[in-house]
Amino acid sequence: MRYILTSMLFFMLLGQVHAQKRASIKGTILSEAKEAISDVNIILKGTDKGTSTNEEGRFSFQNLSSGQHVLAVSALGFKKKIKEIQLKTGEDKEITIILQESITQLSEIMIRGQAVDQKNKAITVNEIDREQMQKLNIDLPMRVIEQVPGVELNAYYQGGVADQFSIRGFGGGGHAGQAGVQIDGVSLNEAEGHSDGYADMNILIPINLEKVKVYKGPSSVLFGRFAEGGTIAMETRKGGNYDDIRINGGAFSTLNAQYAKGKEIKLGERDRELKTNFAFQFFQSEGYAENSDNMRGNLSGRLAYQLTDKTDIAISLRGHGSEWNAAGYISEEQVNDETLRTQQAENAENDGGDKQFYSQKLDINHNFNEDLRLLLFTYAVQQNFTRFAKFGFDPGGQTERFNTRNVFATGATLNGNNKLGDVNLDWVAGAEFYTETTDRKRWSTRERVRNEQILERNFDIQTLSGYVQGVFDINRFIKPSIGIRYDSFSGTFSNNDPGIQPFTNEIDQLSNVTPKLGLRSSVLEGLDLRLSVSNGFSLPNSTSKYEEDADLDPTQLWQYEVGANYAGIDWLELDVVGFILDTSNEILESPPGSGDLLNIGKTRRIGVETEAVVKPTLAWEIRGTFSFTETEVLENPNDELIGTSVVNIPETITTLNVSYAFKNGLGSRFTIRDVGSYYTNAENTAGYEGYTVANLTLFYNFNELFANRGRFFIEVNNLFDSLYSEIVFGGVNSQIFTPAPTRNIMMGVNYNF
Repeated sequence: MRYILTSMLFFMLLGQVHAQKRASIKGTILSEAKEAISDVNIILKGTDKGTSTNEEGRFSFQNLSSGQHVLAVSALGFKKKIKEIQLKTGEDKEITIILQESITQLSEIMIRGQAVDQKNKAITVNEIDREQMQKLNIDLPMRVIEQVPGVELNAYYQGGVADQFSIRGFGGGGHAGQAGVQIDGVSLNEAEGHSDGYADMNILIPINLEKVKVYKGPSSVLFGRFAEGGTIAMETRKGGNYDDIRINGGAFSTLNAQYAKGKEIKLGERDRELKTNFAFQFFQSEGYAENSDNMRGNLSGRLAYQLTDKTDIAISLRGHGSEWNAAGYISEEQVNDETLRTQQAENAENDGGDKQFYSQKLDINHNFNEDLRLLLFTYAVQQNFTRFAKFGFDPGGQTERFNTRNVFATGATLNGNNKLGDVNLDWVAGAEFYTETTDRKRWSTRERVRNEQILERNFDIQTLSGYVQGVFDINRFIKPSIGIRYDSFSGTFSNNDPGIQPFTNEIDQLSNVTPKLGLRSSVLEGLDLRLSVSNGFSLPNSTSKYEEDADLDPTQLWQYEVGANYAGIDWLELDVVGFILDTSNEILESPPGSGDLLNIGKTRRIGVETEAVVKPTLAWEIRGTFSFTETEVLENPNDELIGTSVVNIPETITTLNVSYAFKNGLGSRFTIRDVGSYYTNAENTAGYEGYTVANLTLFYNFNELFANRGRFFIEVNNLFDSLYSEIVFGGVNSQIFTPAPTRNIMMGVNYNF
């Protein structure tokens, strides 16, 4: 510890010697009619910095070095513009940029619903951009969501097994189907795979992510099944000219190499654009615990071509392959012993698995005019997944779980901006057809050697969905929104388990309509209020929905939300939201993936989520979040469960990130995260006290010498060497743990060619 603190002091003193006032660029984007243009994209070329204009057409870039800077400016309905700016040391330059209108300049609707302005949304959508993600040097893609208030990652540390996260008081996100997960509109939720709604984010390449949007609760018309606690919608980089590499590694023999390249090419006499994007990742690690080595490779590519002045076509491909071993789960006594926590349990077996994932997507974007845009899409997914897993501590009990999954989906989204008298109307309407076939097999095994087959099932489910939403921009004080979504399900379930007479069941008339209402108001300059009421649903779990004459209706969810956002001054942004989320009859799978279902009945979640970003000077950035969530079972067939809390939901989550960067490029970032206590069984007789973990990063930004082309960094993870687990489940004297790593060091480099 003494050496770490000494190093921090050295970096701060060394940087202070050379510290100088940084320069900045502030400006306004106007049309030829001298009207402010909002939501204009501005990229500082050659860097990872980007921003967009507010309602007054204003933007700013802070903490810049002296020298030449190039701004790339683009907006729907306007011609792209490049602006070169020369800055002196400490200069605060004010500029105005005029954009020319263009009905032939196509701006893709890359993700459905994109036309609805963020400033008019009445729901809570937390967004993490590429600049934030690059600063975090993330190895595990799921780690990015820890920047969002009220979201907690529960890492299993089981190699290629998807991790779990809690959101809005639902603890089964990513593993048990209580949150939606998408990448460029492709759903990662497995309808009937490892567990209903299981979603593996290990297929993602962090360096290739452009932004991550986290929709809270069932608030958006864009998402239906699995959007109980919310939806994580990720977007990759599209278009642009860049050449980025990131290599890092260190503790546990870890190596993480990533590469991303974008190139825009003019073709033919009419200069049609061909946009190419490519990304690659290779990751390997021996892992913190015994028998936990992990290796994976990811590859993605996108090719977009401008067919006409108004039409683009894009093809996206993605591939993933991984193999891993897993240490399994250990007891409380073992996890608290620093010498034993890295070992497998006494009766553990050779857990692990492998996975192959491939997806293909075709997008066609067409602009009828500057106010009406259409996206047509089709995608397919093929996946194989094998997992050898053992739960509990007694001898035997390992199983091999093998699933194959095939998906086909197609749909269309129409986005518009129209006038109803003097009222602006942003609207989106769409429809989607989704079909997924899953073959699920299971064997009892011993050290990965099959004994006998115990399960063989086939699921074939189809979803037909439609949605429409309108946002009425009446004036700054009144911006109401109204939306509705319809989902209809059909399908068959075939049971060919050994030892039984095979049978087939069908889903019978399972459908749902979910309304969404909202209001946004800009009561003061920089202060926006929002409130919304939204309905959502969840389907009966696994085979339950196929049972003959079961008469199982979807579980209904109602969310009531009120929030406020303040960004009236350059150096401060605040957001606070309160919510109530009720369910009619909740079914919980505990532990996730086990197939053991528990009816916890009618439930209520009440919470507050806050976020603050403070930038007191050009060198400092302080970002903090705090959330409080209270859960309660209101009604249940078992009277003993009434009044209990839902399992695995921390009462509080607090994060604090403090970073300081000197003009010479030296800097540091300190992060601390505190996760409060929670119950680990339905009866609330067992619990976990939570944990506090801190990380320290020392970095050097390649500033003037390398023209802002990247950074070198050293990370000390778990700075104070805490002994903790990110997920615990089970009852009294039967809790199982997966230990998080003790203090470890990683280092690496990001470079933009």
